[in-house]
Amino acid sequence: MRKIKTYGIALCLAAAMLTGTDMKVEAQSNFNSYTYDEWDGSVAAPAGYRPVMAKNGLEIGAGPMNTPQDFFMGKDGRLYVADTGNNRILILDQELELLDTMETVRMNGEEIPLTDIEGMYVTEEHVIYASQTQEGRILIIQDGEVTGTIEKPVSNLISEDFVFSPTKIGLDIYGRAYVLSKGCYSGLLQFDVDGSFMGFFGANKVEVTAQVAFNYMWKSILSDEQRAAMTSILPIEYSNIDCCEDGFVYTSTVGTQLPKSQIKKLNPLGNNTYFALGNEEFNFGDEELSYSKGRPNYPSFIDVKTNDKGFIFAIDLTSGRIFERDQEANLVAVFGGTGSQLGTFSTPVAVEVYGDRVYVLDRLKNNITVFEPTEYGALVENAICTYNEGLYEEASALWMEVLSRNANSRLAYNGIGKAYTQGEEYTDALQYLRYSGDKYSYSKAFGKNRLAVVRRYGPYVIALAVCLAAALSVRKRMARRKKK
Repeated sequence: MRKIKTYGIALCLAAAMLTGTDMKVEAQSNFNSYTYDEWDGSVAAPAGYRPVMAKNGLEIGAGPMNTPQDFFMGKDGRLYVADTGNNRILILDQELELLDTMETVRMNGEEIPLTDIEGMYVTEEHVIYASQTQEGRILIIQDGEVTGTIEKPVSNLISEDFVFSPTKIGLDIYGRAYVLSKGCYSGLLQFDVDGSFMGFFGANKVEVTAQVAFNYMWKSILSDEQRAAMTSILPIEYSNIDCCEDGFVYTSTVGTQLPKSQIKKLNPLGNNTYFALGNEEFNFGDEELSYSKGRPNYPSFIDVKTNDKGFIFAIDLTSGRIFERDQEANLVAVFGGTGSQLGTFSTPVAVEVYGDRVYVLDRLKNNITVFEPTEYGALVENAICTYNEGLYEEASALWMEVLSRNANSRLAYNGIGKAYTQGEEYTDALQYLRYSGDKYSYSKAFGKNRLAVVRRYGPYVIALAVCLAAALSVRKRMARRKKK
């Protein structure tokens, strides 16, 4: 830690001079990579991920795909693609080579086509859960045979006019199914292992916009008949789900005018637990809104996925970018965008991860793009993981290396500051945390520094105060004796 401290400032100055050159070496992509400074302004940054391949149906060897809606990566590296327009499921390997094609399955002794598949989940035993949205059911398929279905639940919580239109599905570590249904504003539908309906899970809240506040004011003064005639304001429904091995359910949301909390991490009680440090809401996507014809382009996240290291990837349908953040909501990387070049998209609809690779499905281009981390991106992820493992000195060395490549990295300043805080070197911690703009961590380090100062010098101050008090007392006594 001492060696790091000695050369830290010099390394940062060198980074400021060399960042531009280094970025030109690593950021050779068809999209701009950036991060945000302490004032939430975008600044250039080396690319965290680079595209390595993109294949359409012909290049895969399955013929042209037609408006694919979803795909799922199994733990064995098999990629299951819902080729919705062609009424089939494609099974690919990690290199996007065709392994098998499923066009029909056996159900009750008959062959039925795989029509209108909009979402999938595949277990480790290769059991496929495929949602047929228009049919209003989810097929449970094993070895080409339908072994069961999930259909419209019968419950007091479900109205008679409710239309069950399942789109996306996920299974948690206990085998419970979470289903996203079109037009359902009460949250995810939760089913037990035996297929019985358990209830709704983790509904979004109504956005408090100006229109909502205005309608609420009017409803408070209108009659019952007038209130019933007014248009109901409903919460935004989820766009996708990801059930993780840590027991949490991640969700994404589209069509909202409030950029905050579009990505949620729901605990078993259905409460969102994904916040920045200090339990603050944050924008998962861009801090700066772009405008089109005078109107803001709000982010709209179509899918979310986490990898085995805990990093969260989500696709913004508005900008076509993939945002990567860690479990503390720190921005790790931004890549992708709209366009026709390699690494850009027209209408991205799904994201998957396997190992260090990120796979993106484009519904309009009818292709799949594969990304791999750059040397810089792998370095940042390694620094975060090293710090999370409690290896603070090693993490500081990695963050110093990040700063030598990107002097704009708030994440690096933050990581070094936190490492110094853990090493009880608070003076240096405060310096780096000030550059990072992390008020919560700075306040925490400042409090610990103040406590350390009190503990270090407090006994001397108390002893000095006692001595002064004793000296004053003796002086007063001597003065009184002289007067007598």
